[in-house]
Amino acid sequence: MLERILVAIDGTDYSWRALEFAAHLAEKCGSSLAIMTVEKEDTDIAIFSGKDEDAPDQVGDEVLNAACTLMEGKGVECSYLLERGGKVADKIIAVEKMERCDAIVLGSRGLGVLEGLIKRSISQEVVENADVPVIVVK
Repeated sequence: MLERILVAIDGTDYSWRALEFAAHLAEKCGSSLAIMTVEKEDTDIAIFSGKDEDAPDQVGDEVLNAACTLMEGKGVECSYLLERGGKVADKIIAVEKMERCDAIVLGSRGLGVLEGLIKRSISQEVVENADVPVIVVK
């Protein structure tokens, strides 16, 4: 059912919980993970396989390095993606399509009621606009 799961991380506690949840789900379903993060610089997507130990340094993103370390020994096939620039929710959805993922897992940042009325969260935008199931982890 779930062959490939996209996990969007940003280094927050919520995103690490989302990664742990996605890893557990992938292990149970025999799925692979596409783990991504977004930086605020305009360049193309860089992709590497988790099998190459030097690859996280090539990307140069501390969040992906930490994710790679967390995933070591879990027995889940992972690829790591770095996206730069643009609106984060749009980038997540674009990568989901490019990687042909069956689901998206991301963390909630826990906006309060007032802040939630003023500002939409990334997770809310992804839930509303994605064509695949989205799991938001608290």
